[in-house]
Amino acid sequence: MEAFANHSDFEEAVCVLLDINLGDVSGIELRLRLKANGNSVPIIYMTGKDSPVVRMAAHQSGCLAYLTKPFSARSLMEPLERASAA
Repeated sequence: MEAFANHSDFEEAVCVLLDINLGDVSGIELRLRLKANGNSVPIIYMTGKDSPVVRMAAHQSGCLAYLTKPFSARSLMEPLERASAA
């Protein structure tokens, strides 16, 4: 996760699709580390373990979208289109 958090080529990315559950660190924690390093790449979260607390934390972290698995291609395309239009 450290290598991802310290990656410097996010300017070329439209957005990052990030799982909430990454093992030792959460996707939300990784997002907050990116923001602390001055990186504002849009984030789309996905999770198979939805809960109101996690959903609220995800939205408070400034995500573009929060998707629960399984999700349709259409539900992913809408936030991707918004990210690419920005």
